[in-house]
This record gives sequence, structure tokens and C-alpha cells, in this order.
Amino acid sequence: MDRQGSPVSAARPRSFALSVLILALASLTPASRASTCPPSDAPLPLEEGDPVHVAQVTPIGNAENAIGTLIVKRAYGRVDQLRGRGFLPLYEGDECKTERASRAFIRLADGTQLAMNEGTTLTVRARTERGGGIVRIFKLVLGEMWMKTPGLKPIEVETPVATAAIKGTEFNLQVLPDGKSILTVLDGLVELKNEFCSPCPVSAARQSFGERGKRCTEPVPVDPAAVIAWITNVVR
Repeated sequence: MDRQGSPVSAARPRSFALSVLILALASLTPASRASTCPPSDAPLPLEEGDPVHVAQVTPIGNAENAIGTLIVKRAYGRVDQLRGRGFLPLYEGDECKTERASRAFIRLADGTQLAMNEGTTLTVRARTERGGGIVRIFKLVLGEMWMKTPGLKPIEVETPVATAAIKGTEFNLQVLPDGKSILTVLDGLVELKNEFCSPCPVSAARQSFGERGKRCTEPVPVDPAAVIAWITNVVR
């Protein structure tokens, strides 16, 4: 009884139940409380309409060789590196970068082969076409790349001043610090264009330039072997 003669026993069960609940919550280990959270280096969960998250689920290919160091920055922030031969998965949205005196070789799941010269930065993207097809897009910010594509699946390489459209070809593309882009075709046909001109077809053993504020130049003959001498010992 309290001082006024009222019973207090009715309040005790509620107080006891609250104490038990607090003790139960406190007994949970940090691991059990965080069990529903993904690890910090895991891909973000899949969300409808989010192409970056989709890309983190399915690799588009692997980096297979690096002379020096290949640095890969994931879309969700993690940074991985490859030195020497190995298999480093690549995903849509990844930024690939070679350091000074470094070169790298990449093989995509569709058979496309790609080599990066030293001091090169490129990002892997994709665009869905109206008919449902996917166009793979490489954004070459700086440096030099060689690519050989099988079949006729469309691929685009964007530079700061031009875009190269590729189907079943072999080519080399270099971007200088001022953005000037130098396209050399080894096999097949590549269309080079920018906002100042219509697509310019560049055929095998020819070279075209793209510069800021100018039309792409008319293709001129060139020795392809001299242009791609840098891929020796890089391409497997």
C-alpha cells in the first residue's frame, strides 16, 4: 500500500517487463545489431532504374595484366589495384587509371580487348538504346588506348573534343593534355565526329585529329605499327 492506502502492485509488472526489454537489447552483440548492414566494401544494393548498382552486380570484364600499376576506382568509392598478371573484375561505372611508366590490358566479357598506355584515365559507361540494346561507352579523359572489338556490337569512345563510333574494328586513340584527340585505325572503319562536323569515316592505316572548336581533320595515311609499338608485352 502507498501512503494513501492505494495498491502499487499493478505498476510492478509493467516496470518489470520494461526492464527485461532493456536488458535484452543491451545483450545484442555489435555484429548482431549490424547484421542487416552491408560491409563497407560491398556493392550497394540493387535498386530499380539505377544502372550503377546493376553494374556492380555483373562484371563487364577483367583487367588481366598491368606493367606497373593499374588503379581502379569503383562507383561506390572503393579503390583496387592490379600489378602484374591477374584477374581484377571491372564494372560499369569504374574509373581506370594507369600511373607513370604503367600500362594495362583489359578483356571484356564480349571478347573486346583494350590496352591502356601510361598516364591514361578512362571511365566505363553504357547507354540503353530505344530498341533495348546497350551501347558500351568509354570516356577517355587523358592518355592513350588501343582497342580491338569482335563482331558488330556498337561501342563508343568519348574524348573531351570528339566521339569515335566503333563496330568490329581495331584502332588506337590518344588524348593530349589540351584535349586534342588522335585516332589511328588499324583495321575496319571508325567514324569520328564532334559538334562541328558530321561523322568522318576513318579507314585502316589512316589517321584523323579532333581539336577544340574545329572540325575533325580529313584522314591521312599513317604507319599503324609505329603508332601501337607501345602495346608490346602488354597485350596477352
